[in-house]
Amino acid sequence: MTIEAELQRSLYARLSAALSAPVHDIAPQDADGGDSSLFPYVTIGRVAMTEGDTKTLTGFWAQMRIHTFSRSGAMLECKTIQGEIYTALHKSELTIYGFNNYSLLREDTDCWPEKDGKIHGVCEYRALIESA
Repeated sequence: MTIEAELQRSLYARLSAALSAPVHDIAPQDADGGDSSLFPYVTIGRVAMTEGDTKTLTGFWAQMRIHTFSRSGAMLECKTIQGEIYTALHKSELTIYGFNNYSLLREDTDCWPEKDGKIHGVCEYRALIESA
């Protein structure tokens, strides 16, 4: 299994166990392409990997983007879920088969209303990962 797949699996497991909202890789879609998800929900978005090798170990910096979606009509629901994500991830370690996670920190977070009435939030985290 690749580091990308193992990181995705670990991130999904951690968030699914810790959040009050369901977690999806990609939100379920209706046949017409519309969003069929029950709100609120969370999706694991872009995970960008940057090489971070040392002389003796294979290493990576991973930047992970996590999206929150709400139809509550206010920012509070998204921000509450973002707080749950922070509690689950910030300064913690993910269990990644074959790798060690030495650092996991939130870099930023934001929420905004979308034209269709959804509230959309994004959190970004950065992790340092090395081969075990």
